[in-house]
Amino acid sequence: MSNFYESVIQIHYYYEIVLMLISSFLNMVVIYLVLTTKNKVMKNFCMALLFSVFGDIFYTVTNFISMMIVEIRGGKMFFMTVGYFSNSPYPYNALMTSLWLTGMYVTIMTVMVQFVFRYYTLSKHGMTILQLMGVYSLGMTWALSQGFAAFICFDDVSPADTKIIRTHPMYAKDTPQYMSGDTSNFGAIAHFMCSQVSILVMYCIIIFTGRRIYKLLNTDVEMSQNTRNAQKKLNMVMTLQATYPGLIVGLPVVVATGLAEAKYDIEWGGIYFVTSISCIPIINSLTVLVVIPSFRRRILSAFTGYSHSAVTQGSISKEKITTLATTHAEHLAM
Repeated sequence: MSNFYESVIQIHYYYEIVLMLISSFLNMVVIYLVLTTKNKVMKNFCMALLFSVFGDIFYTVTNFISMMIVEIRGGKMFFMTVGYFSNSPYPYNALMTSLWLTGMYVTIMTVMVQFVFRYYTLSKHGMTILQLMGVYSLGMTWALSQGFAAFICFDDVSPADTKIIRTHPMYAKDTPQYMSGDTSNFGAIAHFMCSQVSILVMYCIIIFTGRRIYKLLNTDVEMSQNTRNAQKKLNMVMTLQATYPGLIVGLPVVVATGLAEAKYDIEWGGIYFVTSISCIPIINSLTVLVVIPSFRRRILSAFTGYSHSAVTQGSISKEKITTLATTHAEHLAM
């Protein structure tokens, strides 16, 4: 049976490597398309989209370095690194925990920044690049503070905690280094509650600005139909990018911290939790590439040689030829 658990650890290791490579490639494609886009509607949104991409890349890198698994046992949340630093003691175990937590918080924070930026852009109050960077910097400050609070809120390796971890057969033979959040300690409970409240507040902002964006798009009579359609596509991208982290990160974080506070054990919860979060950068980039029409057409043209502009111009030319032929025929009939 021990071979099975060793295989699970190995599969998780290679799984994270493959996802890191796929995510990096897709995000590089998104960055290239964003920087070279000529679509006027997209240009206004590109800066916020780049911040979101950088947030995904940040999580991909921190997740790959830490190879984190989160387990909940005995009213404690254990943050275990099973990658390169699996046998590295303090402060490396605390550093890996802090980096991973920061990356996880950034995935949600960047979504909120997108919604705030888009709302101000559509409401014609406008948001300068400097203001956008200021909002993003505040979000990053919060994410870093919340993540690196692990150094003071969580506990280092101890014989009692190691005994608890080894009750899980996957870690009985080769126990990795870890940090533990003990809900009987004020620091850990404060960290968990702060995470819960922060995620709820950010999603309240996302929902509020999302409703305002929807209202603005439906009441702006000066907006052309093409622009409105493009804005609706962006709405779809943003909604999907807000939904994935909410379901895969936000909800599990709130539930997991709540279960730790209630002193429940969650078998295999750690593997499910971290492997699901690792998919977010891939899902986000695929959403952008598939849903935004101009990006989708450029990708299709790169693989198939199909040119939307060429077809459009060809269609216009055919219409002109048909019109001229009809006019000429009418003159001959007269």
